[in-house]
Amino acid sequence: MPKLARAISLGLLLCCTWPTASLAAAFSAQISRAGLIDHGKHLDISAQIEYRLSPTAKEALHKGVPLTWVVLVEIREVGRIWDHTVFRQELPYRLQFHALLRQYEVLTPERQSEMFLTLNAAMSFLANLRDTQPIPTKLLNSGRRYKLAVKCRFDRESLPVPLRPFTYMDSQWYLSSDWYICPIQR
Repeated sequence: MPKLARAISLGLLLCCTWPTASLAAAFSAQISRAGLIDHGKHLDISAQIEYRLSPTAKEALHKGVPLTWVVLVEIREVGRIWDHTVFRQELPYRLQFHALLRQYEVLTPERQSEMFLTLNAAMSFLANLRDTQPIPTKLLNSGRRYKLAVKCRFDRESLPVPLRPFTYMDSQWYLSSDWYICPIQR
């Protein structure tokens, strides 16, 4: 009888956590495309990121909690056993709602502030990656293979300290993307 009780408990636990795991993917950021734009002497990074906020994250945002994502950009030289990173950049973006103004503020990596009347407008602004430092073309040697890797990581450590422990346990705070990797055509 104890084995049956354990099996039922395990089954109930799996049934209760399975929908939660699928919900986490529904709220994570998604990178739909990324690539490099060649300007001759330097390269610029172009990426499209869709930020999808969970109801919990939206509630925190509307209560004045700023949300921060760090976009990680890497250029990796393809190796036989492992890849070697030849360029790395971290771009922090912060989204905040100002209740008195009833506006959304986006703070860019250049520390420039942009104000928006709607959340959709702020999210559309965040969707297009900008403010990347130019990459010198001489960084990429001809005859070698490279790939571009982009990830959007939600920064839980920038949240207020009392809120942080809950964000590690609640799937509605899993707002990061997976790595988006594409080969660089040279």
